[in-house]
Amino acid sequence: MKSIKKDFSLMAILLIPVAVAINFTGFGIVKLLQLPIFLDSIGTVFISLIAGPWIGITTAVITSLITGSFSPEYFAFMPVSITMAFCMGILARFKFKNMIVKTIVCAFSLVAIAILVSAPIIVYVYGGNTGNATAGITAFFLATGSNIWNAVFSTNLITETTDKIITAIVAMAIIKAMSARYLIKFKYGENYINSDKNA
Repeated sequence: MKSIKKDFSLMAILLIPVAVAINFTGFGIVKLLQLPIFLDSIGTVFISLIAGPWIGITTAVITSLITGSFSPEYFAFMPVSITMAFCMGILARFKFKNMIVKTIVCAFSLVAIAILVSAPIIVYVYGGNTGNATAGITAFFLATGSNIWNAVFSTNLITETTDKIITAIVAMAIIKAMSARYLIKFKYGENYINSDKNA
């Protein structure tokens, strides 16, 4: 309980709308261009890494409610966003001297989470077809003889790897652009101050 209260500092709470706006901007770009990726969790990852898991989860839930009002299929994927926020918030506790290493660790953690958590949702809730731009890739794998699980996992491996690498890079770039004086105001902000971000 004490950990949760510590996450919800005034500065962290004030940053939630910014993180949600970043998520929604990525979501809007993808929808506009009909890209087979998502880009709707950059803000969640960014805020989880500096403010902790509970602020990240709050951001993920708010984002899912907003994006779901535009595309209802996003409601079902709320567990994916929540799991990513929680794991990134836990990862934030570990101090890496090299931002590139931390970006790589974040990216591959996000890919693993997204694939493992979203695949059952895609198969059991949507029968393999969520109706978004990734559905065409799944249909291709099904047409080549793959079963539904293999098709979904193969699609996720392609789309989630691309999406989460971009997400991790952009989230870290935002942190890198923040001043030490501002970062110190967040629960895990100091973990980035003495890294090579300011070198």
